[in-house]
Amino acid sequence: MPSFNPAAVRAITFDLYGTLLDLEATFAPAFDGFLRERGVDADAAEFVRTWEWAYLHEGMVDTFIGGPRTPFERLRRTTLSQVLARMGIEHSRDDIEDLLAVRAMPTLFPDVVESLNAMRGRYTLSVLSNGDLSVLERIVSTLDIPVHRTISVEQAGCYKPDLRVYRRAAELLEVETGGILHVAAHAWDIRAAQTAGMQGAYIDRHNIPFAPYTEYRPEIETANLPELAGILS
Repeated sequence: MPSFNPAAVRAITFDLYGTLLDLEATFAPAFDGFLRERGVDADAAEFVRTWEWAYLHEGMVDTFIGGPRTPFERLRRTTLSQVLARMGIEHSRDDIEDLLAVRAMPTLFPDVVESLNAMRGRYTLSVLSNGDLSVLERIVSTLDIPVHRTISVEQAGCYKPDLRVYRRAAELLEVETGGILHVAAHAWDIRAAQTAGMQGAYIDRHNIPFAPYTEYRPEIETANLPELAGILS
């Protein structure tokens, strides 16, 4: 495991979707109701995970092929329609909008607010997410996430895990990448942040090994945010 240097940390960036925001709690109830209405017997939580991987994949493709960044909310709507179509479920654009803009209930993991408040006095805290800036700012405000600022990949013009995202975050924070600890529940996100020069803290939300059969390791690996706050204190 790489050596953690706590003295170097001046700022902490947090992934939002799946790290602070509980995707299953946010979307699974809405998807479950929709699938039942269509007579489909499917695991809504697994459906959320399938959709998550679909839009992450499309975001990476969007970056790889170049050109202007496609808005995140457009990618999420497109991939949700594709997943439904793959399952043979008829739906309309209004159905997609209803699921994401009306039925979804943004929900934080229960350890977020208290843990971030414990870190806030010592470090500059920021959300660093693939989401569109206006949506991220609304979520942070609505859910009272105790961060100092919100940073979107929109400000870099590409999606994570492109290294430009992490370097742009460092520029906006006016901190060298080595002075930033990036926190995420996704191994790929941590690996990219480390490659860009940041330290990485992997939050193992779902008991998934970081990167088995490889030499890649985060500087910190914990099961939850209170453990991270304890290490940083």
